[in-house]
Amino acid sequence: MGASDQQVSDATCDVAIIGAGPSGLAAAAVLREHGVGVTVIDEQPRAGGQILRQPPKNFSVAHWLPAKLYYRVKAALHAVSERQDIDWRFQSTVLGILRPSAYRTLRADASGAAGPESAAVRSHMERQTSVAGPDQKLGGDAHELWIQGPSGCYLLRANAVLLAPGCYERPLAFPGWTLPGVMGAGAIQGFVKSQQFVPGNRFVLAGSHPLQLVVADQLLTAGAQVAAVVFTQRKQQALRMLRHPFVALRHHRQLLETSHILRRLRRAGVPVIFGHTIVRADGAHAVEKATIAEINPSGTIDHHKTHVFECDRIGVCHGFLASSELARQTGADMHWKDHAGGWLARHDDWLESSIRNLFVAGEITSVDGADAALEKGRIAAVGILRSLGRLDDNRARSLASNARKRLSHLQRFAAVLQQLAQPPAGLALQTMSDDTLLCRCESIQRGELQRALADNKHVLSADAAKLLTRVGMGLCQGRLCGDNVARVIADARGVQPDEVGPFQAQAPVKPVPLAALTRGRCS
Repeated sequence: MGASDQQVSDATCDVAIIGAGPSGLAAAAVLREHGVGVTVIDEQPRAGGQILRQPPKNFSVAHWLPAKLYYRVKAALHAVSERQDIDWRFQSTVLGILRPSAYRTLRADASGAAGPESAAVRSHMERQTSVAGPDQKLGGDAHELWIQGPSGCYLLRANAVLLAPGCYERPLAFPGWTLPGVMGAGAIQGFVKSQQFVPGNRFVLAGSHPLQLVVADQLLTAGAQVAAVVFTQRKQQALRMLRHPFVALRHHRQLLETSHILRRLRRAGVPVIFGHTIVRADGAHAVEKATIAEINPSGTIDHHKTHVFECDRIGVCHGFLASSELARQTGADMHWKDHAGGWLARHDDWLESSIRNLFVAGEITSVDGADAALEKGRIAAVGILRSLGRLDDNRARSLASNARKRLSHLQRFAAVLQQLAQPPAGLALQTMSDDTLLCRCESIQRGELQRALADNKHVLSADAAKLLTRVGMGLCQGRLCGDNVARVIADARGVQPDEVGPFQAQAPVKPVPLAALTRGRCS
């Protein structure tokens, strides 16, 4: 079903998949192979997620993503993207995952008629409000998704839900980071991948993640100038891969591709600088230059050793944060793993969360890369089939065994990569000055938050700081500032960021226009 064909209506489905990236695509293929009805919901106009970023259907891109690192995810996309037996709901946002409500059911079925509840509705209410036993998972057998689509808001009931929302770049705040022209490296890449459009002329890429090398290579191929690629790690840190020879040997193709990229950058005269960080961006109305500074072996920034590059775009990449707001909104158990994606959903061997029939896959379980996300999607799909009674335990274990083996190898490589990509401890606190905007939406500076913390010693959590200062209360709901806010509070209180906790996630987890509510059937 295309977005233009969607109607605002309350409906049901066997399995709802939130996210049409690698995990969602792989899961949809497995589920359809076993005759299970699938509805895929994604905010973008086409499937593929951020890793693929398909161009518009009416836009032809020659040699779209030819690199070998995209082969597996492109194959997964082509296997299902044109299937008519999958209910595709693009340009749609899941605002919340709700427990089924008898009142919503009654309102939808009654068509305005008043009267006492039926026995069936009372039974439904009793079943949904019963308390789970000590060995049971929380939640009922079904879930209701509150969705904003092209025609308004509506509810979709699903017997099982797979949450595969992907991730986004971990923001780094520094003087000038709000200037037009400062972007995430992945955002720059999105323009180039989708339509081979270069959003600037001269780029500086700065951060700790190897993605910067891929983006720099793609920019050069598209005709842009790359002034420098800057890594916070010292060059010796990159040699840590040699401590894991078997992992390196198994993933030699990725390492070989990296060496090819470095050679192309060197031929183009692009300096790759190690042991430095971005410390400021300057310009009258937009970025005109970037200043980097050396990082001492102790991990502190030496502001006396700087270098300035003229540029009109700065791409920043210090790793990724899982898009965890929907999982947190459901009340699913979460845990903190800093360099694997921040707040991640706990799950069992079948990738089922602490909420019954709410499965998780991809970066919400750990940011391990697109190939790993494919395998997680396949395992979660088998788990769903098992939960719905379509497979017995023996058949499920057999069907998932190959995916588990592949995932195990991929996660070993991802763990090494996460170690390599770690920025120095405390870097986020060092790059922010007191007058650096911490919360862009509410225009709150770091110094304002620190003074509020000094005057209110009882504030120990992100939510308490939000109530006191409005930090995190804007349109992004803390996606851009939440990680840095937690670090500022943790530093002030002498604790770790996970002890501060994230902002409370509530439905709607993303902004929704009032007009969309009036057009739909959300109550």
